[in-house]
Amino acid sequence: MTSTSATTRIMPSVPARGGSRRPTRGKRIGRVVSLDAARGLLVLATVVWLGAPRRPFAASEPWGAVGLDAFALPAFAVIAGCAFAMAQHRQWTSGGRVLVRSGLLLLIGLALAAAAALISGAAAGIPFDAAAGTLGGLERLRVAGPLLQLGIATAVLGLFGLLATTWVGWVWATVIATAIGSGVLWLSAGLCGMTGGGLSDACGPAALLVGGIADAAGAPADPQITQAVATVIAGLGLALPGAAGAALVHALLRARSVKARQRARVVGYGLLAAVLFGVLGILAYFTPTVWGQQPLEPATALWTPPLTLAVASLAAVLACVVHPSIDTDLRGGTSALGAFAEPFAAVGRISLLAVGATLAVRTLLEAMPDPDPVGWFAALGDIPSIVLGLLVAALWIGVALWADRGGHRLRP
Repeated sequence: MTSTSATTRIMPSVPARGGSRRPTRGKRIGRVVSLDAARGLLVLATVVWLGAPRRPFAASEPWGAVGLDAFALPAFAVIAGCAFAMAQHRQWTSGGRVLVRSGLLLLIGLALAAAAALISGAAAGIPFDAAAGTLGGLERLRVAGPLLQLGIATAVLGLFGLLATTWVGWVWATVIATAIGSGVLWLSAGLCGMTGGGLSDACGPAALLVGGIADAAGAPADPQITQAVATVIAGLGLALPGAAGAALVHALLRARSVKARQRARVVGYGLLAAVLFGVLGILAYFTPTVWGQQPLEPATALWTPPLTLAVASLAAVLACVVHPSIDTDLRGGTSALGAFAEPFAAVGRISLLAVGATLAVRTLLEAMPDPDPVGWFAALGDIPSIVLGLLVAALWIGVALWADRGGHRLRP
């Protein structure tokens, strides 16, 4: 009897109609082009957004309206989960590698926050005086930012990977993470509702936790500690789409483990994953209404499950179309369409460098005294800002193609 376990060997696939299969070199397992290309497209959209001083679209509000930018970080988490699952299946990953990757993200995030605090401190004339409690602005350090959140999510994903190694295991990880994350937010919303409000920075899981501990100790709650705890909770929220991404890849691995009708099986398993994520997101949204609370709204402040699972469901639907069209298998083989995806795949392979460097430059420029360079350029209007954003994207495309064709490794 043929095993369909997600850990079984991937059988060779039937060549796509109208396309030719490009074999991998020898028996070497290559990177999955569609996955790298999806990451590359997301990277380009992100660097355009970060590189444009004046955005043509309104940014999302932490506890309010959700804009296009709200999809970026959960999508990165989904792709990180996909990459983790592929590395797990090929036995390319280990606890040490996961710790190095998450530690690097945390280190870069903290270094960026410290540099911004020092620039703001220098602009405000804050001296280095330990006796007076001033450290040139470091005392105002905000432990926040997307790199820190992704670092925490990566660490949690590694912990999930110790227990989940199959499609069923990652489905259970996604379900349990949804239940825990939603439950905490439902409880917090109920407690905040008792005071006449809803979830917000002033009343959320971080504020309730830090405030409760401070009240028990008879001390005031420190806003910086509350911010740091909120960053940790937001990172835990991004672990959910990461687990969903891992479940999606293991579903595709299971579909590819049988030789017959692979394309139909890939589409079927991908749609099954999309339906699962969508149902979990709907349950997370509507369940509080059963006991009279307001629905759990999508929010970027803590990356609530209705938002992150919607992104994961959309990613699964796109995978049903893109993966069987570009990849002939999950060993690095591509169809004729793979050539069109290669430039975007090259950008995807330097995602941390491109996004991290662009975010760092913008953050440091915004920390300068008014009128800061970002604000000055934004005053020129939408068109110059859009052109600058596109130029930044073109720069990273050039760097990615140079690194890819020259064999230079620009990723950790």
